[in-house]
Amino acid sequence: MTSKDLSDSQWVTLCVVTTTVGHAAEADDLARALVAAKVAACVQTESITSYYEWDGVLKASPEWRLVCKTLPDVLPRLTELLRSKHSYQVPQINMRTERCLRDYAKWLKQQVQV
Repeated sequence: MTSKDLSDSQWVTLCVVTTTVGHAAEADDLARALVAAKVAACVQTESITSYYEWDGVLKASPEWRLVCKTLPDVLPRLTELLRSKHSYQVPQINMRTERCLRDYAKWLKQQVQV
């Protein structure tokens, strides 16, 4: 693969949204809901341990991270759905942009509804 094969014209911007939930079943339900609503093309879940302070107490809790792939135009709908279905009082919802190759972006666009 040459540098010409991966020129800037080959790359497309996508959004990666992450959140965490307290139970595997909630992660599964939320992931399925996001994909079914066509606000995420793909949601990956992974088991993690989170360390944080809440009400003045240091805690360590098992959590499940959801990593959601979507397009910038779909971000408001994805965020609204996440907030409405999330069980946490103050959910962590983060977004970063990444670049992906055009063939993945084409698939992504087919999976989400703008």
